[in-house]
Amino acid sequence: MRIGLVLFTVTFYTYFGYKDLFFDVAAQPEIKIQKQLLETAKAEVKPKEFYGIKRADIAMQEFRKNVLESPMGSNSGPQVDMYTQGYHSQWCTMFASWVTMKAGSPVADNLNQNWRITNSRKFTEYLKEHGTWHDSAEITQKGLQPEIGDFVIFWRGDYEDNLGHVDIVVDVGDEIGRAGMIGGNLNGGVKYRNFSFVQNYGFLGFGHPEKESN
Repeated sequence: MRIGLVLFTVTFYTYFGYKDLFFDVAAQPEIKIQKQLLETAKAEVKPKEFYGIKRADIAMQEFRKNVLESPMGSNSGPQVDMYTQGYHSQWCTMFASWVTMKAGSPVADNLNQNWRITNSRKFTEYLKEHGTWHDSAEITQKGLQPEIGDFVIFWRGDYEDNLGHVDIVVDVGDEIGRAGMIGGNLNGGVKYRNFSFVQNYGFLGFGHPEKESN
C-alpha cells in the first residue's frame, strides 16, 4: 500500500513537472532569461544587453501575475492602473514604457519628459531619435532578428489612424522573423505569444532605447 502511494506521488509530481516545463509555453524562455540575467548582472559596468534582459525578466514577471483589466474592456484595473498612472486608454505602449522604466533604461515622452509614452507611433519615434530602430524593409532585406528586450511594433487599422501595438521580446529562436513576446492590452491582459512577426499584419519594425554604440 505504501509503495503504491509513493509510486503515485512520484508519478504525479513528475508528470506535473513535465507538464509545466513542456506545456507551459513560457517556461523555457523564463529559464533562459534568468540565466542570462545572472550572467550580465555580474559585470561591473552594465552592458547594453543587461537592460534588454532586465526588460524581458520584468515583462515575464508581469505575465506570471495573470494581469487582467477590471472590468474587462475598461483599460483599467489595480495592476493596469500602475502601468498607466490612471490614464484609461489602450495601454500596450504604457505597459512597455513602465517595463522600460523599471528596468533602469527609461524612455520619455518628448513633450513632458514623463516616462510614460501613450502611443505606439510616438514610441517608435523615440526609438528612432534616442535609441536603435530597424524598420520592416531593412529587417526583411537583411534577415535581422530582434534582441532580448527589444520592442516589436505593429500598426493596425488604417496606417493613417496612427494606431498600433507594442510587444516586448522575451525569446528569440532559430527561425528568422519569429520570436516569443509579451505585450499588454492583449485580450484585456498581459499575454505571451510566439509567432512570425514579419508576416503579421502591420509589422513596422523593432528596436530598443539604447544606442548600438553603448
